[in-house]
Amino acid sequence: MEDARKAWQTRADEAFLVDMPSRRRIVLEALLLLVLVFGEGSLASPIAAALVVAATLAFAIALVRPWSRAHGGLLGRAASTLVVVLAVVAPAMVEHPGLSGPTRRLGIGIEAAARLPGDPADTRGIVLVKSVEPGTPADGVLHVGDRIVAIGGAPLEAGDPVADLTRRTHGAELPEDTTVTVLVDGAPRDLPVRLPKVHAAHPGFGRGLVAVRDFSARHLVVAAAVRGALIIGLLLLLLRADGQPLAAVGIVRKGALRELLASTWMTAGAFGVQMAVAIPVAIVGQLTGVMNRELSQRTETLGVIAGQGSVAEFLVAVVVAAAFEEVAFRGFLTPRMRTLTGSWPLAIAVVSVVFGLGHFYEGTLAVVQTAFLGVYFSVLFLARRRLLGPTFAHAGFNAVVLILIRVVAETGSSTG
Repeated sequence: MEDARKAWQTRADEAFLVDMPSRRRIVLEALLLLVLVFGEGSLASPIAAALVVAATLAFAIALVRPWSRAHGGLLGRAASTLVVVLAVVAPAMVEHPGLSGPTRRLGIGIEAAARLPGDPADTRGIVLVKSVEPGTPADGVLHVGDRIVAIGGAPLEAGDPVADLTRRTHGAELPEDTTVTVLVDGAPRDLPVRLPKVHAAHPGFGRGLVAVRDFSARHLVVAAAVRGALIIGLLLLLLRADGQPLAAVGIVRKGALRELLASTWMTAGAFGVQMAVAIPVAIVGQLTGVMNRELSQRTETLGVIAGQGSVAEFLVAVVVAAAFEEVAFRGFLTPRMRTLTGSWPLAIAVVSVVFGLGHFYEGTLAVVQTAFLGVYFSVLFLARRRLLGPTFAHAGFNAVVLILIRVVAETGSSTG
């Protein structure tokens, strides 16, 4: 058993620890990836977001060095620069409308909130007011601790209520005199608020950005896939700057058909892991009294995602989103964490926890289940030294879950 363990670790070392950069550069690359995945969208203040985006862009350019010969000739360097700028700036422009210039806004800092006992049964998305800026439309109307459930009489989306509220308050669809609905003692209360419209200096650009933002809000899976594709491009540029081959992150052409075929049993294994973990998670959830709330939050969140777009665009987006997570967490981050920790098992554990935290929007218990799925996909990745099989297994798992939710929702609406 010990010999077998050492053998697979040796093979993994030979496959993935090729031309690995210095430990200092590894830390910087990991920090950049974590900021891109977690950091930019968590800032409510446009000024703070602008500073973070500017710093992140400078950071990314310094690491990628798109002007270097490693990225080819003039055209290659220009393309590399464009990829870096888009990967950092484009998602931030969608998530933070204020970065594109003056826009209408309530003037509050918000974060997603969970449903509490006593909340109305038809409550969907909820955002918690964390701060109120003086002199803004929200000043004197909303207060820290208020829980917003609707704007202009329309409930917030359950999947991402923060993005939904931001999009609608910054966009042009709401009248200037509108209402914000908050929960008071478990009952909704409409608060009148005047939300003046702002005329942008460049109306054409503003309308285009609003259109992109609206599309992103209504097609969360597609937007996430585009964002993921841009970050994949950035990671591959980092790989090129480090002088590493694509095989160092498990991107190998040889044996591709075999990996595609093997992804079928890998997908079945993912469901096995999910069900095995679901039992202790359910027990803990029942003992702590959070099971029903967590289940409701996860079902509503996945239901919003599953119900968007056509089936064709949905499937393509799911594959791209899975590819992003596998390239970022398994192919790129895990071998680098192995270099830092000196241990594959420890590297898998650390990266899988981070991977699980990336799904916090589904609920706390979902983080645990997703972390274990991360361990499963990491073991497959290291054992087969290929990324293709785990990527399609990951995509297959997500697709089956979301399609089942979509079918159930459509069946329920047609018979209701």
